[in-house]
Amino acid sequence: MSGKYDQYIHNPPHLRLTLKSDNSVVFDGLMIGYQQLGYDFQIGHQFVRKPFKGDNPCHTHNFHEFLAWYGGNPDDPEDFGAEVVFYMGKEMEKYVFTRPTIVHLPPGLPHCPLEITRVDRPIIQIEIMLAGKDGTREPYFEKDKGFNPRNVMNFEIISPGK
Repeated sequence: MSGKYDQYIHNPPHLRLTLKSDNSVVFDGLMIGYQQLGYDFQIGHQFVRKPFKGDNPCHTHNFHEFLAWYGGNPDDPEDFGAEVVFYMGKEMEKYVFTRPTIVHLPPGLPHCPLEITRVDRPIIQIEIMLAGKDGTREPYFEKDKGFNPRNVMNFEIISPGK
């Protein structure tokens, strides 16, 4: 492109995250962040085709985060076909979602782990973070202090066309 407004148009890279322990996929979609955009915003999008359990302990952020799960049926937006298990708060209150859901996580709210326990047909998962270079992610419980996602996950950028 070579238009006047090119700086406002982005093609997010394809990112795949797999657990080092068993190579299971926990994210395989498009994600773009403040590094490419130039402002405090990150968004990730993926189709979830099979159950997975993230290796992400309970943690907090210093920014707002939004997680959303939608059905993949364009003819029926309420057709979900999956089950998402998510924990929030210092007491690790368990939530089970079996219909399209958006979760707002304000700064400081402990959350995770996340597990998608059932997928009858593909669903869409979206993660939005109002974070930039000063965004933090801190394990909430003492036993998880020092946790670094890069120690347990492989981060792979997939070249276009592959």
